[in-house]
Amino acid sequence: MACDLLRQLGLAALLGMIASAAPSGGALLAARVQQALDPTTSGEQLRKAANRYRELAKHWQPIAQGEPLQAGDRNVRVLQLRKLLQLYGDYRGQPGPTSAPAGDPLRFDRALQTALENFQRRHGLAPSGVAEGETLAALAVSPTERAGQMTLNAERWDRLALPPESRYVLINIPDYRLLLVEDNQVVLDMKTVVGKSSARTPDMRSRITHIVFNPTWTVPRSILVTQLLPKARHNPAAMHRRGYRVIQYHSGVTSPITTEGIARAAGGHATLRQISGPGNTLGKLKFVTPNKRAIFLHDTQAKSLFSLQARARSHGCVRLQHPEELAYALLAPQGWDRVQIAQAASGDQTRNVRIKPAPRLYIVYMTAWLGRDGRPQFRRDIYHRDKKTHSPAEG
Repeated sequence: MACDLLRQLGLAALLGMIASAAPSGGALLAARVQQALDPTTSGEQLRKAANRYRELAKHWQPIAQGEPLQAGDRNVRVLQLRKLLQLYGDYRGQPGPTSAPAGDPLRFDRALQTALENFQRRHGLAPSGVAEGETLAALAVSPTERAGQMTLNAERWDRLALPPESRYVLINIPDYRLLLVEDNQVVLDMKTVVGKSSARTPDMRSRITHIVFNPTWTVPRSILVTQLLPKARHNPAAMHRRGYRVIQYHSGVTSPITTEGIARAAGGHATLRQISGPGNTLGKLKFVTPNKRAIFLHDTQAKSLFSLQARARSHGCVRLQHPEELAYALLAPQGWDRVQIAQAASGDQTRNVRIKPAPRLYIVYMTAWLGRDGRPQFRRDIYHRDKKTHSPAEG
């Protein structure tokens, strides 16, 4: 599709479209002001919030079990929901003058729906305004449990010790987000896809040293054995069309997929490598982050994943919603503009660009923090780490 567009419009026209349509950092931030992880959060602030939640526990009453609740419902469980959201500060009464007549507290009205949407956003849930499934489960967690969650995360913040005056990239795994921070200000915010439960993204510290435009992809052995070798055996011609070649481990020699090559790969003497181009699994951009686990950030062909609320879908590396925006933000100090980014990413010529200076990268696991508004944010413990201690890995 991209190649067809290039042929129809010409490279110059396409670059102009990209430059004019590219979202600014501010645009990416617009919908995330309250939800984004605040890099200035401290462990002490979280501990104070935990103490407030312990006080709330004295007045907390769970919602009785039952069917989902939504706008228009009228029953005692709606009143319980209203009181619970009022306790947490999400519900602040009916809009309008204080002299206005009070509404029916048993009816699920617009004010309650807005309050529920606020609660859902604070807990990383889709703001549907309907209390069902995951929302009811989040409402059933007591303030005492949330206080314990905040205390645990306060310890994680203490260990993290982010630099207050520098440029760094912060990825929070349970929030599926990347932030680019400069002097304590979030200048770029985007969605990510992180490792699934069977291939978890590790928390780590490293640097982003290079950007590779039009990268090749050398297939990790775990993916080779479980996914690609069966496909190569079944239809080697199709794998060849998708850009896969056999590469020998010792010599680095590449060759088309053959029965002999597949056998060498199965025996551990070779693997598959996908050539660069529009169909490459890593997309058009790869961000190199030296570490022992071979974790890096990259573009993706599977753009539809970013429409999901829960995005633990990768094999461990981090996929980016707007990789070209991160590339621009990191290379702009070196004189790059968006047109140059688009030019480097067009076609299939691999290009490796060093970032000077290389910004720090923090991949963290935070399931609780305070937002910019000072209110607690919670996320689902997708890797079940909250029940055991875990130390950051150094990359």
